Amino acid sequence: MSLAVSWLVLPLVLGLLSLGCGLLLEWAAGVRLPGALLLPVGFSVIVVTGTLLTSIGATARLTTPIVVALAVAGLALSIPLRRFVNRWALAAAAATYAAFGAPVFLSGQATLPGYISLDDTASWLGFTDRLMVHGRTLSGLAPSTYEAVLDWYWKQNGYPVGAFPPLGVAHQLIRSDSAWLVQPYVAFSAGLLALALYSLLGRVIEAGPLRALAAFVAAQPALLYGYALWGGIKEVPAAALIPLVVALTPLALRERARVRSLLPLVSATSALVAILNFSGGVWLVPALLPVLAFGLRLRGSAFLRPAAAFAALAR
Repeated sequence: MSLAVSWLVLPLVLGLLSLGCGLLLEWAAGVRLPGALLLPVGFSVIVVTGTLLTSIGATARLTTPIVVALAVAGLALSIPLRRFVNRWALAAAAATYAAFGAPVFLSGQATLPGYISLDDTASWLGFTDRLMVHGRTLSGLAPSTYEAVLDWYWKQNGYPVGAFPPLGVAHQLIRSDSAWLVQPYVAFSAGLLALALYSLLGRVIEAGPLRALAAFVAAQPALLYGYALWGGIKEVPAAALIPLVVALTPLALRERARVRSLLPLVSATSALVAILNFSGGVWLVPALLPVLAFGLRLRGSAFLRPAAAFAALAR
């Protein structure tokens, strides 16, 4: 597959899957999400679904078919599609995708930037291939460097794997070598970050073009961009989920909010933990603790039921 095709097809495939899964979760939650959040929310569904299914070998091979089925169901339930993501939100996401991908696709070659300095991408590719076929089991592997890497990361250190199933799903659907999809996947995650930021900025910047520009700039901090160029396959998706969690917290504070309305927040929170492990709590506590405090202040003990349901579902 050519360089141009991999950079054009991956965002379309993951974008459609994320949109469908986002629409399905919106339907299940019985809420209307801002259009700019549908793709990030849907992506969190793919992460959570993939993490659960690849936890054992018996269901690992079902990951792609089930993700596709969820997306198709979401798109079907939303026919006719009268609502589309805001064009300025899409512009911010597309521009961010291009900015993160430019060092690769402007070179004219399918490559992995920073690989000489940090070769972690080789491990990430091994993770993805193993997860999508055998899950997190190491049974049947002969002693080798490959087996030793997986044993050290998964068995000895409990390394989080949430960032890898979406890449594996894209690999199986596009049928291109995962190595040439890594950087498009990281850049796609940066586009999701721009969408989440665009939604958050709606309360302070009303004009679409100016908000898109602000989201585009805010999605490119130097440290995150550096991670993207050094094989940071989990840092960029995690960065997209943090503002998504914040943007979804108002759902928990709505008067008479039903437990099902918390499903998008549960999905985003669970996806962040799946990608960063429980160290993701460093980002979740500042986002969720104020919600608990305000919820108890506004609704009293009535807020304990949805709070307890959220804690149980997000485990």
